[in-house]
Amino acid sequence: MKDLIIKISGTSGQGIISAGDILSYATARKGYYVTTYRAFPSEIRGDGKCYYILRISEEKTLTATGQTDIQICLDEDTIYEMQDKIKPNGVLIYDKDKAGELKEVKKDIITYGLPLTTIAKEIQDERSRNMAALGIVVGLLKNLHLEEQILKDIELRYKNKPQVVIDSNKKALKAGYDYAVNKLTRKDNFEKAEIKSTGAKLIMSGNEAIGLAALVSGCRFFSGYPITPATEIMEWLAKELPKFGGKMVQCEDEIAAINYALGASYAGVKSMTATSGPGFSLMQETIGLASMAELPVVVVDVQRCGPSTGVPTKTEQSDLFAAMYGTHGDCPKIVLAPMNVADCFYQTVNAFNFAEQYQVPVIVLSDASLGPRRECVDLIDTNNLKILNRQKPDLKEGDDYKRYEDTKTGISPISCPGDLYGEHVVTGLEHTQANAPTPANDIHRQMTEKRFRKLETAAGQFSKAKTYGSENASIGIISWGSTSGAVFEAIDKAKEKGIDVQALYPRTLYPLPTDWIKSFVKGKEVVIVIEANYNAQFKSTIVERCTHINRGAEVLEFLKYDGTPFTPDEILEEIEKVASVQTAKNDLQTNKHTHF
Repeated sequence: MKDLIIKISGTSGQGIISAGDILSYATARKGYYVTTYRAFPSEIRGDGKCYYILRISEEKTLTATGQTDIQICLDEDTIYEMQDKIKPNGVLIYDKDKAGELKEVKKDIITYGLPLTTIAKEIQDERSRNMAALGIVVGLLKNLHLEEQILKDIELRYKNKPQVVIDSNKKALKAGYDYAVNKLTRKDNFEKAEIKSTGAKLIMSGNEAIGLAALVSGCRFFSGYPITPATEIMEWLAKELPKFGGKMVQCEDEIAAINYALGASYAGVKSMTATSGPGFSLMQETIGLASMAELPVVVVDVQRCGPSTGVPTKTEQSDLFAAMYGTHGDCPKIVLAPMNVADCFYQTVNAFNFAEQYQVPVIVLSDASLGPRRECVDLIDTNNLKILNRQKPDLKEGDDYKRYEDTKTGISPISCPGDLYGEHVVTGLEHTQANAPTPANDIHRQMTEKRFRKLETAAGQFSKAKTYGSENASIGIISWGSTSGAVFEAIDKAKEKGIDVQALYPRTLYPLPTDWIKSFVKGKEVVIVIEANYNAQFKSTIVERCTHINRGAEVLEFLKYDGTPFTPDEILEEIEKVASVQTAKNDLQTNKHTHF
């Protein structure tokens, strides 16, 4: 057994997320690969459900979704909701003090109804049921030797809490562990689990990776307004930015947040803001100002279900239209979409480099699946990173500084307040090369072309699209962002069944070098575009424009918009359907030729 999926479920206030975080950090520190998925209710407190999925492996994993090996239910409702998602011979752990005897149980799973409340009360704190349950799991997986590390991580998690909180959680974990080892009549085979440890791992969430990349890129100003699921970026930078001489400002709303960031950029400081759908909508006018004034700024949109307030804690990829076209007018910008947690780091570094080099707003599209998700990533050698800064003018007294000089690349050297001889005016009005506002038709045409010329220059610097799978496959998948883990794992499973599939993942979505897609669809009989939105936003805006080059390729869409991420099995099922249809078509074509 080299791969385990553990799921913890319950209601708000039961410590589901805390238990999952402690377990994930401990397993990573013990040298195992870890991938997580966290989901919690939109209500601040109430009867909403919380879920934490943790996948432990001796190899790097692509996604945390899939059938569960060990399921912990701290409330009664999720017992019946979750049991159908447990693997055959998987384990269901529940609190029999709360749920009593189960009404109905899936026949091919192992159930352990345990006195979790009693165990917690014996150490005088019923709230530590989550740690008692975690101790049971650690006892079941005794061969992984997690107990001591988890005790250390409990201390780290609650280091700012009273000592009594730390002690009660540690006692509950030990009590649960002792119960599993000494009192539980085992019916499972998890005592044989031996996942190979391969050394300490770097574990972080997508949001933390974005914050770290901002620091490494030289960002020294962040302004934001709390909004799920992007707040973690602000909270992380609030702690870390001051250590590097930077500032974090919590603003009164998202309009203020992006204007603060743009003001800092105008002053010469690398700056960023982060938000989600509703806040991103409020930022659109200032994104247009950044484009017109040719000021660098990075905007992170951690997408969630919309429109309006939508479902704040669930995931979607439905802000692509807004990112590409949301601002009025012809607005040059760059839109990037990281594929996983490690890519959140590298694409954020790219975002700052593009923003500074080409003096444009750069939007990073993450989402509620990727942002809060934690993964083990390879150690990052920051010495090998290329960090770019804005081009400054070399001026002397008497020079006629043209802030918006119409250059071959479209890039004009930019001065900042206080730079000698670099005085200029910045407004949202159209302007001449020498900064003078003007409504002249020919000037507007010239300056629009200049601003978009920067994107033509930038296109050569974009990260190449990622491909995965068999180059000779007749079935192709085109997707973007956080779906990559489920897609890649589904492709591996399809190959085991004799179906060859190849995927294409652009990391730059706007302006998209369409040659990537045109080249990819050559030789494909069918292309499936996979997205977590209703309108097939990427397919309708990009893919359908590019696939005319291969008129034999049929372009399909596979969409999901229920707020949950794609699973490998869902995608595998779609691949099998498409492969079956293609086989039938090819057989029919063969029969026709044979007949003639």
